[in-house]
Amino acid sequence: MIEQTNKNSLQPNTPTLTESISIDPLGDGISSVTLVRASGSDVDVVNAARVSYGKYVTEITEKDAKLIHYLMRHNHTSPFEHNQLSFRIKCPLYVARQWMRHRMNSYNEISYRYVQAKDEFYQPRVWRAPDEVNKQSSGGSIDNPDINATYAQALEHAMKAYNALLAAGVCREQARGVLPMCTYTEFIFTCNLHSLFHFLKLRLGQGAQHEIQMYAQALLRLAAPHFPVSLGAWKELHMPGFDLSLYGLEKLLGD
Repeated sequence: MIEQTNKNSLQPNTPTLTESISIDPLGDGISSVTLVRASGSDVDVVNAARVSYGKYVTEITEKDAKLIHYLMRHNHTSPFEHNQLSFRIKCPLYVARQWMRHRMNSYNEISYRYVQAKDEFYQPRVWRAPDEVNKQSSGGSIDNPDINATYAQALEHAMKAYNALLAAGVCREQARGVLPMCTYTEFIFTCNLHSLFHFLKLRLGQGAQHEIQMYAQALLRLAAPHFPVSLGAWKELHMPGFDLSLYGLEKLLGD
């Protein structure tokens, strides 16, 4: 069931909280970003700002949209914090470790102390070479059929060792030490818009690792229907060159 909004409102219809929407950002049938809950809307941003004057609105008007753009341009960030977005993330461990450098959020992660790890690993479809200028980045591709075989053999060996340790009676918290960094993990990621803006600005940037860029794009796609005015204002100011048409968001976020 879709909630109906006033025909004059700029806030679009959005799914109810019981409807989960998922994206497979790495396209391997294992990775996922699921929107668990979206609490609040652009209306809450406006009301947080207008409470200074004792004002309250129930829908977004053109005047309110201009206010949101004003807040964004002048770095009035606190009105963007009175909302909450919760996502369930399934990603390689090395993506999760980059992700959790963003500390002003809430996280709960699966523990391989408590559960046995599944035979789920991220295997890139394209191998990249180191960037010639930015030493922490990558670019281009490597065409070498032996790479896939080498990678797959390493994963197979690691999983055999892991299972052998468990079969020998080793506890899960120690046996997990042989699992590679491309092992999939799962966690709940909860943030507000202000924090999400910061995450997107960094992780959609050219210097970010390709894999986490794909997750950042998924977050943007799932959050945009709930906060189109705020995310549109953020994109206009901070990511003017970002091509929203690739994700079907150009109409929603104002491109």
